[in-house]
Amino acid sequence: MNTAAALSGELSNAEVLLWQGKFRRLFVLLLGLGTVTLEWSDVIANDSVLARRIGVDSAMLVCIGLIFAYLVLNEVILAIVKRRALAGNRAVTATVVADMALLFSTMYAGTPAAGYTRVLLISIFTVQLTQLYFGSRATMYNLACVALLYVVLVLVAMKAGAPVSVSEEFWNLSLYLVGMLVLVAFQGQMSDRLRRITVAFNRAQEGDFSVQYDENPDEMPDAITAVGRAFNRMRGRLETIVLTDPLSGCYNRRGFDHLASREVARAMRIGHSLAVLAVDVDHFKKVNDDFGHLTGDEVIREMSALLRETARLGDIVARIGGEEFEILAPDTNAEGAQILADRIQNAFRSTNFESLGGNRKITVSIGFAADVARGERAVSALMARADEALYVAKTDGRDRTELWHAAMRGRDGSGPKRRAQKTADYSTV
Repeated sequence: MNTAAALSGELSNAEVLLWQGKFRRLFVLLLGLGTVTLEWSDVIANDSVLARRIGVDSAMLVCIGLIFAYLVLNEVILAIVKRRALAGNRAVTATVVADMALLFSTMYAGTPAAGYTRVLLISIFTVQLTQLYFGSRATMYNLACVALLYVVLVLVAMKAGAPVSVSEEFWNLSLYLVGMLVLVAFQGQMSDRLRRITVAFNRAQEGDFSVQYDENPDEMPDAITAVGRAFNRMRGRLETIVLTDPLSGCYNRRGFDHLASREVARAMRIGHSLAVLAVDVDHFKKVNDDFGHLTGDEVIREMSALLRETARLGDIVARIGGEEFEILAPDTNAEGAQILADRIQNAFRSTNFESLGGNRKITVSIGFAADVARGERAVSALMARADEALYVAKTDGRDRTELWHAAMRGRDGSGPKRRAQKTADYSTV
């Protein structure tokens, strides 16, 4: 388990222990002291092993002492958890052991030996709650405590001369453990499936829609399967909404950044080059002025389709804003980027845009940069370089392509201020 997952688990444990602590306090006070009161007033008989040895009154005082000792321990655990705002396995284990110790000790003090199976019935709920909120590891501790303490309880009763059948009690305990292990395995499988759905939702929240719920292992579909299927249906629509520019149909900036981070990781792993092309329409303002913004939008749609058709299958085409586009070309060096840029230029020069009635050509200026990826911010640095190359292409006449080189630094006409606003240091490429 990685550090982030472990920290998330400890945060979740802390939240559960804090709100459960209030219910533990109330439950123990009402049920424990209520039972003691009823037995003390002879409403129900107390014929426990301890009561036979030291008397009913003394046994009830022992019960009261155990209850208050548990409450004090519970408050100490809660105070530590609240101060740290985290709860690791030790805090969870301490709580589980304290719960079981109170349950079995009060059973010894207030219940006849013939009624010891009641403790197994009660512990079913504790095991289920432990599995639900703390997972299989804490549940195994809980079951181990139940088995050990039940054996101790029966042996102590036998030693005191209580009418206890070892074979019967062993059989009861065996049936309990088998049943609970089956239930824990079933609940664990459900928890694992819910965890997989949660992971898919969390990844989608971060803009990563590559994870879907795998329903193939669900041989008996249930409500969890239905939720997983609903997510898979929603996943494609969400990806389009979150990562795609609605006007152009290309990726938006968020989609570009997300896919770029994956390509950078892959390029760093295998040592390949990346190229970024900054594409900007020449004199697009005049198109809007002459034909109107609605026609300008149609031109953007046609341009976007043309860029996607011209780009290669693995290239990432994104509309960054207005008439500005970025293309990330994986596994591409400067020579390959030049070929791609020339193909785009030729495509625009030879295309008659239907939205303009074939009366006007649309040209673009392109600046591009390429290098081997050596850092996580490689794409940001290449975008900054491509932006400078694009500026040179614009100032040198438009309808042209420029490859970035170091001499271009400072030619953007804005001096140090603009260069300070670049999204990455060039040295990180």
